[in-house]
Amino acid sequence: MSGINQTRAIPAGTHAVWCGDSVTQGTGASTTAKRYSTLASGELNLTEHNYAKTNAGYLIDGNTISMQLDAANADAGYPHDQVGYVFLMAGLTDSYESLANMQQTVADTIAKAKRLFPVARIVVGVGPGCIPDATDAEAIARQGHVLTAITLAGTSADALVIHNMRAICGSDPDMHATGINPNDEGMRLLAQAVVTSVDADKGEPLDTPVTDLTRVYSSPGADWASRQVNAQRKREASKKEANRPTGTELTQLTSKLDALTRAQGLQQVILQQQQEQLRQQQEMLDRQQQQLKQQQDALAGQQEQLRQQQASLQSQQKQLESIVGQQGETVASLQTVTADLQKQARNMSVLLNWCNVQFGAISSYVEGYVPGSKPALE
Repeated sequence: MSGINQTRAIPAGTHAVWCGDSVTQGTGASTTAKRYSTLASGELNLTEHNYAKTNAGYLIDGNTISMQLDAANADAGYPHDQVGYVFLMAGLTDSYESLANMQQTVADTIAKAKRLFPVARIVVGVGPGCIPDATDAEAIARQGHVLTAITLAGTSADALVIHNMRAICGSDPDMHATGINPNDEGMRLLAQAVVTSVDADKGEPLDTPVTDLTRVYSSPGADWASRQVNAQRKREASKKEANRPTGTELTQLTSKLDALTRAQGLQQVILQQQQEQLRQQQEMLDRQQQQLKQQQDALAGQQEQLRQQQASLQSQQKQLESIVGQQGETVASLQTVTADLQKQARNMSVLLNWCNVQFGAISSYVEGYVPGSKPALE
């Protein structure tokens, strides 16, 4: 691959775990061998283990980068303690709607990668891929906030961050296959960006300065000439080192100011989103309070109905008590009448007996008078 340093040192681990979306999976490349993860792994002398999936992202339900890390952890086909790099390459499919959650999720995913592969260097590629045709400026700006959230999370987590990889292919039709997926040329450029960033992260200059010069002893004139040559070589080496393509101080300052502006813009958007969420929550609370008031009113109506029913029941109870009382009086009266009738029946029985006695007496009188006494009545 042209433009890439071929003298890099072998990394601590010889395996690389790749997580990402369809771009990292290789969609758009003519063959798997030409996808950028495979190209970069080859240039970095790493054995590639690719777990990327279409439409994956940091905050996409059921298809997260974190789930790909789980798949990598479950893969027992290679020694995990020999994983030198974990590449987290996503962002173009993630949502703009909750940037605060997005930033936290990226941080959590990086922490998980460090925990699962403790000797690996975590590399965060910010949005590798193309800008699809007819994407409007607002959508690009919103996506830029997503990429800034990923960048800030990666920087805070001390990961190697490859900034704004979306800009590598951009909307250039010569780099574009379909959707966000680059073609072979776009894949090559993405791989080159990854290799260059990894090399720079290892502290390897593109032009190695001359530091070990051997003094040559000869005639006085030759010795003077040798010193002049050595001095010239040192100056050239120092000049090369000073002019390494890492940017001048002005460029670095501009880059830092641009990053600060993007960070401030992100925080402003996050604040707006949080205010909108607060407004929605307030509206939901108002609706819930209204529903509660309606329920309370309905409960009050039911309580009033219950009170009326209780009052009606009490009235019915009083009526029943009155009826029962009247029935009791009637029963008492009937009992009195019954007692009177029983008393009269007894008296009648006594009178009847007396009459029988008198009749017997009369009969005896006829035969022979025997005086009798009057019967006692109740």
